[in-house]
Amino acid sequence: MAAGSISEDEFWNSIISFLTLSSKIDRKWMIIDTQNGARYVKKTEIIKDTENKEHPASPMDNAHIRNNEIEDEDSAVFQGEESLDQSILTWEYHILYSQSFSVPVLYFNVHTQNGKLLSLDEIWKKVPETYQERLSEDRWTFISQQEHPVLGCPYFYLHPCHTAELMKNTPAVTDKRHYIVAWLSAVGPVVGLNLPLEYGKLCAC
Repeated sequence: MAAGSISEDEFWNSIISFLTLSSKIDRKWMIIDTQNGARYVKKTEIIKDTENKEHPASPMDNAHIRNNEIEDEDSAVFQGEESLDQSILTWEYHILYSQSFSVPVLYFNVHTQNGKLLSLDEIWKKVPETYQERLSEDRWTFISQQEHPVLGCPYFYLHPCHTAELMKNTPAVTDKRHYIVAWLSAVGPVVGLNLPLEYGKLCAC
């Protein structure tokens, strides 16, 4: 197995460790078991959009939106489409294991309050400028769209071809239980997924 990669058993052990941390910090991640026996890890985040790419809206900045998520969804039923706030975006993240690359893969979709899915161009515009500069030559291969391997519908994903290379020099690889935290901390911010600092602090304990 290539340096920086993990086996499927190691992946799920790391997921369990990650979910244990999540239960103590934000309780936002969960394992979804499907009828055909497949599994993936899911998080949904409702975020107020911003034009400031250097300081994008984060889950911590939008706590008031999270706290009122259920109320907002209920009230939206009684609103006309024109009255919905199109700056409020729902980001849905899924973590799956890639058998081909022996690494985790982050799938995601983003939609507005009226259910409109964002295009790849629209998503790329929401990538912080610091990452856009680094990824300018690989923008269409780093973030791609394909059929979700479990759900069978189109999802964006961060291509896993460079994940092992990224992770092989990461200290967390010496303790595979913390692989998911280290990996998400490295790739998540590209698509608005910022783990609270408490994850790193608890991993160090």
